[in-house]
Amino acid sequence: MNTEKSAEQKREEKIRKLTGEPIYPLLVKMAIPSMIGMIVSTVYSMTDTYFVGKLDDVDLTASVGIVFSFVSVIQAIGFWFGYGSGNYISRCLGKKEIKGAEKMAATGVLLAVIVGVLLMVAGLPLLKPLAGLLGADGGKLQEATVRYLRITILTVPFMLVSNVLYNQLRLAGSGKDSMMGLLVGMLLNMALDPVFILHLHMDVAGAALASMIGQISGVIVLLITTKKNGNIRIDLRNAAMTPQWIKEILTGGAPNFCRQGISSISSVILNHAAAGFGNYAIAALTIALRISYIAYALVIGFGQGFQPICAINYGAKQYGRIKTAFCYALITVSVFLVVSVLGLVFGAERFTAHFTGDAEAAGLAIQLIRSQCVILPFMGYYVLCGMFLQNIGRFFEATMVTISENGMFLIPSVLILPKLFGVNGLIWCRPVASAIALCFSLVIGIRAWRIYISTPSHINSNIQEA
Repeated sequence: MNTEKSAEQKREEKIRKLTGEPIYPLLVKMAIPSMIGMIVSTVYSMTDTYFVGKLDDVDLTASVGIVFSFVSVIQAIGFWFGYGSGNYISRCLGKKEIKGAEKMAATGVLLAVIVGVLLMVAGLPLLKPLAGLLGADGGKLQEATVRYLRITILTVPFMLVSNVLYNQLRLAGSGKDSMMGLLVGMLLNMALDPVFILHLHMDVAGAALASMIGQISGVIVLLITTKKNGNIRIDLRNAAMTPQWIKEILTGGAPNFCRQGISSISSVILNHAAAGFGNYAIAALTIALRISYIAYALVIGFGQGFQPICAINYGAKQYGRIKTAFCYALITVSVFLVVSVLGLVFGAERFTAHFTGDAEAAGLAIQLIRSQCVILPFMGYYVLCGMFLQNIGRFFEATMVTISENGMFLIPSVLILPKLFGVNGLIWCRPVASAIALCFSLVIGIRAWRIYISTPSHINSNIQEA
């Protein structure tokens, strides 16, 4: 009884901080764990590319980028369930409805387990067709991709549960706890990569095995963390696998799923377009995207600190705090991006040299990185706009914003520009898509700001307890 009371007191204190403390110090405090987690996550995503790149084989390096497209799809599903359940949990906490939060937490985790096992069983017999679909059409590239995929598919259930737990904790205001679970798995993965890839000569299979061990360890730590510090405990007996609760998860997490799902599809299309210029172009894309994503990671990490403040204050009807937090976040991430772009422009050659010794792949990767830097300083608004819309429950508008860059605008750019301008079209298709998406998000975001924050409508997603 005393333990329950202590947990309840900790939750109350957490809610008081999010709805009452000065905004900017609170924003920074909430953002730092997420930023650390995102930076580590980005470095982690680069680790496989870095150590496989040490083997000086463009086919192996290209296979890492190809499998990453598949991993992105799995992450999209995990973030779909994690954001959908996590947003609901944070709004429940804002309204002090703890039982609803507990039921949603269990439902999100159980849904991840079921879907993860189904995907694993369905995917194992289809390794070669899947490799071909992702862009590995044959030869050594396909063989390497299949080896990488075989172990990666076995990891799918753990990936999904990890993403769900991480986002539930973070959106409930437990950024430090979510970061610790993420860090343990990723650091273990990064430590094992050189052992398996280089010392045990397992190349891409070693990268996949290191990832599996890291994911399993991360899930264990996250599950332990849910039992501490007033966090929402995971008890699968509380799960409500009914259409009503599952719909809440799927609707609430749809913007994230659409964003990452469309990003994965566009990545596959990019790989196919690059293959027309040779495997070196796929390797260059893999390297360039890993390096340039560092800047985005800072923005997303800081934005993740804004999200629980936005969602919980929306549940508590503290709309002025949402406006102030958004403005502070936008100024901060814009400064991050300007500094990051300077580092990318002047450090592109040095960064790229660490990932490949192939002159063609390195040269194209440098051009890809620098072209993206033209629009990158202005993309902070685009990222925050989607988060803001999602956390106030405007799921349709949020989905439209989040899919615009990699879906509505990048896919047509990839299909058109390389055919018209050759490799230069490949280089500039992403910056063009980003610029158009930014304009699109400004139109939707400014309209939403005026309508929903000035005269907010209640989110029509409150589920009555069964």
